[in-house]
Amino acid sequence: MKALISTTEISNVTWVTSWEEVTPPTDPVTYQPATTSTIEDTMRVAEVAKVTFEVNPLLIWVDCPDDCQADAWYYKDGAVYIKPEDVPQPEEGE
Repeated sequence: MKALISTTEISNVTWVTSWEEVTPPTDPVTYQPATTSTIEDTMRVAEVAKVTFEVNPLLIWVDCPDDCQADAWYYKDGAVYIKPEDVPQPEEGE
């Protein structure tokens, strides 16, 4: 498989690593992100294809795993990676 990388779409990948209960407690209990992590200066995976085709010079094709998906993965330092997911919010009463 090949991933089409948009070299002009530079962004940061950020996800929630922990949650905290909103103070004062509300009914129902709600949470807000307490901490996040960030990977800086990533490029967008714009498309994934089995067969490449001619593209604008600002786009590049790179090898990627078969399960790679556009916009769910990112490109950095010569490789594609899946975007980390937010840690799930705690259940009420935890």
